[in-house]
Amino acid sequence: FFCLPSPLRWREKKQSRFGVIYSKMRSGLFRVAVVVASVGLSSAFAPRSGTLTSYLPSGTNGPVPTHTQLGLFKFGAPAPAPVSVPPPVQGVGPEGCALPSPSGVNTLPDFQQGLIVAGIFSALGLGTALFSSFLSDITSQYEWVQTWRYSWPLLGAIYAALGVTHFTLEEQYCNIYPSQGAWGIWYLPGSAKFHVQWTGVAEILGGLGLLIGGAYDAFAPVYTNIPNLITASGIGSDSAAALAAVTVAVTPANIYMYTHGARLPVDGPEVPVVGHAIRGVMQIVLLGLLYQMGQGTFDELLHMK
Repeated sequence: FFCLPSPLRWREKKQSRFGVIYSKMRSGLFRVAVVVASVGLSSAFAPRSGTLTSYLPSGTNGPVPTHTQLGLFKFGAPAPAPVSVPPPVQGVGPEGCALPSPSGVNTLPDFQQGLIVAGIFSALGLGTALFSSFLSDITSQYEWVQTWRYSWPLLGAIYAALGVTHFTLEEQYCNIYPSQGAWGIWYLPGSAKFHVQWTGVAEILGGLGLLIGGAYDAFAPVYTNIPNLITASGIGSDSAAALAAVTVAVTPANIYMYTHGARLPVDGPEVPVVGHAIRGVMQIVLLGLLYQMGQGTFDELLHMK
């Protein structure tokens, strides 16, 4: 005898079997999803090796997004390679000026560097005094020197042009401004940009004043009164004295180029020690000429009561 199940009972057993299979499949899929999600989140929040790099373009302000913020569901995508920073170039920027210079002065102790700077200033002062005395003697003895003297105010055009470059090449000039603590004695307040700008303005005004005073000396009648600026010596003498003072004020930048190898322009070649010596001699000549043209102003200022 065969006992055949009724259609209703067979259908119930079939549904029961499918229910068990479906329940097991659903439980297995849930477990797989949990494992995958945990792996993805752990890889997204795991710290990357090396330094975090920025996804922002250069020059963009704002917070730098991390890999966690940008790669939350990248499941361990490799981080971009960090941007390489070029090594400092000798004489460019504070880091470059800290490297050994061609003169080697910046490798010495601060005390010795300070003595060298003081010695350079002393040599410039002594050389200027000797050359100025020489100019005074030959001017009083030779008529051709007196005629040549009328061309000295043309230096004003050079100063005015140099003053303009303080603004057109401002970053270049900032590179030769001594860094704070240079030589162990340089702690002048104010930024490099500020000092580059005010010396540029002084050179422009002083140069124009020297040209105006020279034009009066060369072309105005003898009985014409020369306009006064600071003293009764006239605008030409006052401008020459002012330019001499500005030249002394920017001398530390020239010395910094020698001691620390600071470059002007920044992409220019290194200046050898001989080049700095030649520039020192030229500065003595320049200061001697300015002192002779501004001697009347210096005398009035020294004897002012």
